[in-house]
Amino acid sequence: MNRRFSNLSGFVLAGGESRRMGQPKHRLVLGGETLLERQLRLLRPVCRSVTVIGLSELPPDLRVSALPDELPGRGPLGGIFTGLLHTRSEYNLFVGCDLPFLATRFLHQLAGLALNGQADVTVPEDRQGRRQPLCAIYRRRALAVVRARLREGAHKTDGFFPRVRCRVITWREIASGGFPPHMFDNLNTPADYELAKIFANGGLRPLR
Repeated sequence: MNRRFSNLSGFVLAGGESRRMGQPKHRLVLGGETLLERQLRLLRPVCRSVTVIGLSELPPDLRVSALPDELPGRGPLGGIFTGLLHTRSEYNLFVGCDLPFLATRFLHQLAGLALNGQADVTVPEDRQGRRQPLCAIYRRRALAVVRARLREGAHKTDGFFPRVRCRVITWREIASGGFPPHMFDNLNTPADYELAKIFANGGLRPLR
């Protein structure tokens, strides 16, 4: 039975300049809701609390707190740093706002594996074997390594994983749960967005 995990905080990464998209990704609408609204809806049944990182304020009807980046312009790693710096939970689920094909059922599975393991980071990989750091669970103790990478000038998570105890959920494990191969596809360009709108309106890729 799915449940909310009491020692897991959720964070939506909504910062960044979205240069290729040409507009803020969190405001893009799919299936009658913004990408930000969708990620909040997916996280709330899993996490004790949800916070948006990278924005200073949000409409009150979203009923969610927001945190501006502690280190503006430092990319995804800076957003993860902000969340780990402010969290009150040992386990922290970070999700990018531009991943429209995630499902709450998968996030429950991810959380269960993280909380039952000893890893500093529990991260899935896609069908090409690429790790997905913006749909992963980071323990609070990983903060020191994130801080060190930022001091080295890193903006992305490249080079981070070898420095922590990492549990990689292989694509074979994920696929055995019936999840679709496009689950980690993200939106970077207007063309990606147009294609996703087709899927959302009954095209080839369902949103759930």
